[in-house]
Amino acid sequence: MRELRLLTWLPIGAVTVLLGLSLVAPTLIAGIALPVAVVGALIGIPHGAVDHLVPWWWGPAETTHQVGSPRGPTSRLLLFAAGYMACAGVALSALLFAPTPTLVFFLLLSAVHFGLAEVMTSAERSGRPATHMFGDRLVTAAHGFVVVGMLLWSQPATTDPLLRSLSPWLADGATRSRGVGLLLVAATVTMGLVVLLRARRRLEAAELALLAGLFSIAPPLAAFGVYFGLWHSLRHTGRLLDLARRRLAAPGWRPAVVLLGRAGLWPSTVAFAAVAALWFARDLASLQAEIAVLLALTFPHVAVVWALDRREEHLSAVLRPAQR
Repeated sequence: MRELRLLTWLPIGAVTVLLGLSLVAPTLIAGIALPVAVVGALIGIPHGAVDHLVPWWWGPAETTHQVGSPRGPTSRLLLFAAGYMACAGVALSALLFAPTPTLVFFLLLSAVHFGLAEVMTSAERSGRPATHMFGDRLVTAAHGFVVVGMLLWSQPATTDPLLRSLSPWLADGATRSRGVGLLLVAATVTMGLVVLLRARRRLEAAELALLAGLFSIAPPLAAFGVYFGLWHSLRHTGRLLDLARRRLAAPGWRPAVVLLGRAGLWPSTVAFAAVAALWFARDLASLQAEIAVLLALTFPHVAVVWALDRREEHLSAVLRPAQR
């Protein structure tokens, strides 16, 4: 995040463009909101495609070519991949048999995931120690509520049909709680901005305000597509590049980009093919199936990122005394 300025300014630029277009050409953006959401989801797929290798990239100092190759710890890799898919399978089963509590848990988990992602990447960019869940709680909550809360409450006429197809009870609850929910989002964002400005973290405050404006004004599906594909996923990919570069211990970013591209090629290809097959079916059942699969895969992805965050937090705690 400190060296690759693209990871900061490309997301800001993309969000600014969508926000501006939503103000000057709202009908146009409303008409393309669904394609924007689909493209954003596709762009974001690769950011979870190397989850199966992340634990080895932060592990003992084995050479990178050994990890995930025929000469490497294939059995451990397969065991981890099997556990990853089993977690997704359990989540998918829960979504099918108990959709409402599963969706509620998913939304809460997503809010924490998106919020922590901002806290961790901002800490890396500024050189502050990684704080994870026990620090910057207001900022974490503000970012999480901006994304998930505004998806639920900003424009219910747009999101209600999709949410109702998954859980009528949750759709009714979102409609009834809209006023309170919007006040909660506004209060949390305001407190988050106060914390950031008092700490003179002006860029982070500007980013939070920009995202709040985006999800308040732009169509929710378009806002989430741009956020997920060109903000959240891109910045997480930057963290993966950092892991790959440290694993390679090579100067420059090109070797890390090549390693990440090769490692994520086949998982991304399989995911693209599955989404394409569901998309071309183009009926409500296929749309529900697509959403269910993506939601199910989110659970193990969040677990991997949480473990990565904990590792970074531990390293920060260890390195701080040594740096003093």
